[in-house]
Amino acid sequence: MGIVAFLALAAIAFVWLLLAAPAFSDMRRDLVEQVLSKQIGRPLLINDDVSVALGRISHIYVGGVVIPSQTMPESPLVELNLLELELDIAALTNGRLHFDNLVVEGLQANILTAEDGTTSWRKNRPTPKPVSEETVSADDQSDVASADRINESDTEGSGILNFLSDKNVSFTSIGLKIDDKVSGFSFVFDLQSLALALVDNGQRTKVFGSGSVNGQGFKIDGDYPRAAPFTTRASFGEMTVSYDGEPFTEDEGGGYRAVLEMDTGEFGDFLDVIGLERVLEGNGQLQAELVSQDALKIEAFTTTVSLEGGQKLEAEGSIDDLYTAQGVDLLFNARLHPEGQPPPAAKSIQELKFTGFEMHMVGSLASFEFEKLLFQTNAFDQGLDVIGPASIDSIRRMPDSRLAMLGIALQAGPIEEPVLKAEGEILDLLQLQDVTFDGELNGPAKLILPNLDEDYVDQFGGVKADFNISNAGGPVSLNRFNATTYGTDLWALDLALSVNELKGLAGLDFDVELDVDDSAEFLNALNLQPVEIGALAIDVETSRRGEDFDAAIQFEAGSSHLLAALDAKFPEGAPVVRGNITSEKLDLNDLKNLTAVLDQLKSLVGEASKEPDAEVQPLVLPKETDVQPLVLPKEKGKPADLLDVQRVLREADVEVQIEFKEILGQQGVTSVSSQMSAKEGTVDFGPLQMSYGGGNFSLRAVMDLIDSPDWLSLSGSTSGWEFGEILDELGIGIDAYGRLSGEFNVSGNTASGKAFINSMRGNASLSMSQGYISTSLLELAGLGIFPWLFSEEFRKGYTDITCVVAPVDIQAGQVSSNSIVIETGSVQLVARGQVDWLNDTIAIRAEPRRVGKPLSRSAWPFDVTGQLSSPKFKLDVGGSRNKAPEGADAMPADRQTCVPDINQLQQSDAPSSSMVPAVRPDTPEPLRLLLQTR
Repeated sequence: MGIVAFLALAAIAFVWLLLAAPAFSDMRRDLVEQVLSKQIGRPLLINDDVSVALGRISHIYVGGVVIPSQTMPESPLVELNLLELELDIAALTNGRLHFDNLVVEGLQANILTAEDGTTSWRKNRPTPKPVSEETVSADDQSDVASADRINESDTEGSGILNFLSDKNVSFTSIGLKIDDKVSGFSFVFDLQSLALALVDNGQRTKVFGSGSVNGQGFKIDGDYPRAAPFTTRASFGEMTVSYDGEPFTEDEGGGYRAVLEMDTGEFGDFLDVIGLERVLEGNGQLQAELVSQDALKIEAFTTTVSLEGGQKLEAEGSIDDLYTAQGVDLLFNARLHPEGQPPPAAKSIQELKFTGFEMHMVGSLASFEFEKLLFQTNAFDQGLDVIGPASIDSIRRMPDSRLAMLGIALQAGPIEEPVLKAEGEILDLLQLQDVTFDGELNGPAKLILPNLDEDYVDQFGGVKADFNISNAGGPVSLNRFNATTYGTDLWALDLALSVNELKGLAGLDFDVELDVDDSAEFLNALNLQPVEIGALAIDVETSRRGEDFDAAIQFEAGSSHLLAALDAKFPEGAPVVRGNITSEKLDLNDLKNLTAVLDQLKSLVGEASKEPDAEVQPLVLPKETDVQPLVLPKEKGKPADLLDVQRVLREADVEVQIEFKEILGQQGVTSVSSQMSAKEGTVDFGPLQMSYGGGNFSLRAVMDLIDSPDWLSLSGSTSGWEFGEILDELGIGIDAYGRLSGEFNVSGNTASGKAFINSMRGNASLSMSQGYISTSLLELAGLGIFPWLFSEEFRKGYTDITCVVAPVDIQAGQVSSNSIVIETGSVQLVARGQVDWLNDTIAIRAEPRRVGKPLSRSAWPFDVTGQLSSPKFKLDVGGSRNKAPEGADAMPADRQTCVPDINQLQQSDAPSSSMVPAVRPDTPEPLRLLLQTR
């Protein structure tokens, strides 16, 4: 008995020493490491001691537990300060090892992904990229999906999850770090508590916990009964997530169906949680139906993001296999302005804004197509259909907290011979900033010539171009665009363009050469009305560097040649523009034909179409091989409408010299010389010097674009007009001669030509001297019958005209005059009255008298009255007399011609004419009265 008692005590002492004595610490650690490593299916290390409290349910306390990562030895997968386990000794004696009621304190887990795709939890090679549908056959796609799912389950973490799946677990002070170098996203979980509890005799698992994620509050509450519907509720700050589902039976193939619903709350807070730059504010919702059965499938999802500025983004679609990103069918729609409040139509490039877009994407995330891509602006829409296949290497968070889309590759047209290829990246996806694309365009000319007749497709050849566009660090820049035609003798185009800032046209370099051998054939091939202009050549070169801008334009059509040179500076203040427009020879018929050509070509930019109701066509090819053209829509504005000429002239300091040395095609017009200037809002065009049929014009036009932008002032003079030729043009068969000249100073409204005529105000005058007219009727009217019979004019058969003076006053539709004078050597005819073309009336009185005899009777005065369109002519039978001014009854010795004699009368006893000046018709009234009194 003593020996047995001793042995029992010795056994107890040995067990106690084995479980508690420091000398056996290594043995305890090795034993527990082996058991737990086998339980979780991967190595586990214990750095501190292990102690055991024996009993029917023994308690094991383990300190300093580390689960290393086999792929990242420097970063442990899991670390915990203390692990407490309960061991059922009775079950152990029956050969079943079962731990339960785990208590974990001070847990830190690291879920890491390196830049090469290596993960801290995956045993095998780095995560493969999504596989393109084009590179994997239909038979192999299921194998790929299966392999990916095997890899997904064969992870270092799956054994841990299996170990915990049937146990009650309590976590305190939990840290979880998820850092993905591929996507750039990083999440830091700091959880005060997390519990996994088995209830209902192990038939239900409940999960609940709380803490924070990236500084935002986090809660989770899950209920997962076996073979019954489950629920999950989670929140991240203001964002709430629910994931509710129902498992399929084994007869249905297993797996489950679930509905995911998410409300982001304040969208800016959501961006904060996921570590992106807070550039958007608003609210977002997501609802998705998922099926997990052989593959994880999103049968349908809808999401809506409403931003605080009134913008709205919507998406819907499905994904057949979320693991392999195959079978993607997504539809996006965005309204980039408040509902019912689109921005006003752009009147300048600076006012151009995107108003929305529509996109339908199909394929896979590795290789997809756009079945529809439509961008909308406040100027015009441009549809791009069937772009693809396209691919994206990755969407990731950048170190500066921006969301980027990298490795974008797309093409358009037939897959085997695409007409468009482009590669690029978007470094700020949420704001569409820092976009860079390089591309090539190569296709038939019909790509940019929409009305090209099918019979001429081969003759027009093709167009090849390469380009680079970006908005890195600022406005959109077209850094390079070079295009040329090939395989054609009908036309030739060479274009080189770069614009450092499309919005402000900064750093503009533009060089284009267009040559057309036969313009009529060219237009006919485009299904337009042919215009006979012959060969056409245009050469344009422009460049802008900083504040300096230069442009040179050469135009040749038929026999005409035009050259324009422009130099401009764009300092902080008003732009300064200087230029010259010259032509050695300009045929107005060529100019007229060019205008007709340009009018025909309007259809190429959407102004005239044979099918006005046709839909907008894309700059791509459909899935068939037919080439579709680039066409702007009909109802919207055009990019050309964005040039506000008035605004440029209001702000600029402009001086442009114009000189056409030889002008053909208009009888009499031989040359034109002029100047246009604009400064401080005042535009001054002139003087315009023009020769026409022996006559000359000198015209000046002035507009104040700030104070009266709709009002035009015209002034100038004309001379050298042959009086006889004018009478011939009017159909008056009277031989005459004389050189007419005139002056005018008028202004009016520029809304239209009719508005200008009807609102015109000002004055004008017409004069002629040293002429003749082959009739003596004027002498008859002024001298009377008998003096006329003995007059020199009657004998010669014509009358010498000494002078003609016709000053008129113009006031909004009325022309009036008090002294229209026609004077010969013997007779002075004085007419006065008015013409009102708005009211269609005329009232003119004309009185012919002997020269120097204003008080004598006028033998044949006449009136023209009634409607202007049908006037009445009436002779005043018996004649009429003038009433002499008081005290004035004598003509001065130095009488002036073509001044009404009645206005020149003086007192008979007045001083000599050398002391008393003649009273001119334009003498102010007070001075006239004073002179007449004297």
